[in-house]
Amino acid sequence: MSAPDTRTLARTLGGSTGLTDRWASHPFVLVDLPEWDVRGVWQDEHACVLSVALEVGVPDGGAHHQRVGLWGMGSPEATADLLARLAQAGELGEHVVSTGLPRGTLTILGDRCAGEDLPAILREREELSVSTWDFFATREVPVAQAGEEHVEALTGPSAATDVRACLDVANPLAEMSPEDPLTRWWGWRDHDGALRGVVGARQAAPGAPWSLGSIATDPAWRGHGIAAATTAVVTRAGLTESDWVTLGMYADNDAARRVYTRLGYAVVQEFESRR
Repeated sequence: MSAPDTRTLARTLGGSTGLTDRWASHPFVLVDLPEWDVRGVWQDEHACVLSVALEVGVPDGGAHHQRVGLWGMGSPEATADLLARLAQAGELGEHVVSTGLPRGTLTILGDRCAGEDLPAILREREELSVSTWDFFATREVPVAQAGEEHVEALTGPSAATDVRACLDVANPLAEMSPEDPLTRWWGWRDHDGALRGVVGARQAAPGAPWSLGSIATDPAWRGHGIAAATTAVVTRAGLTESDWVTLGMYADNDAARRVYTRLGYAVVQEFESRR
């Protein structure tokens, strides 16, 4: 069965936000935009920055200020140029509390724009929480991996509990939650039926790319190809419902990078996030 064409979704998203086709069809946008409350869009041929509402801030003189996060795509140089123009024009506002921008953007921005023109989150500050990560996507159906016969969809009333028990051992800090109703889960079971690895998949809207997460293997079972087998099975399933399957990975996870690259994934945006 062929997957739905994401061009229809991209046109809908672009029409509702003012995004051009260039950015509305980007896999990162297709994954998250259906759930974003977009407050501003700035774009050119080489970069795009979106302001996304996060939560209502504390009252200030009787007014409630909407806190926002900035997400950017494109080249670091073009994104820095775009942000510098916005900052100098006073368009970014004072209530930016988090960012996810092309890696290297903020170093370049510091040479483009005076610090006093920038929201605090865009200035160099040691106390900020900073993470570097890569956003991968694929349209390729992966080849069969050893051990796929151990992979099964996890369904039924005990599925969330089983996934949570596996994550507590394999990756207690996993971000994708089995309690999220928009997620589906697959697991790898040993010959005794014990769950030794899991993969979650989230789809924000029909036709949107699947976003894989909480790809985790019991530490005692690493090296058995569990992540490759489960990720391959879930990737194939996702490509029956959308043109793309995506996932995010911390940039220093070389072992995971080798697995995902072997399965046909490629980095479509390098990010640095701050909060």
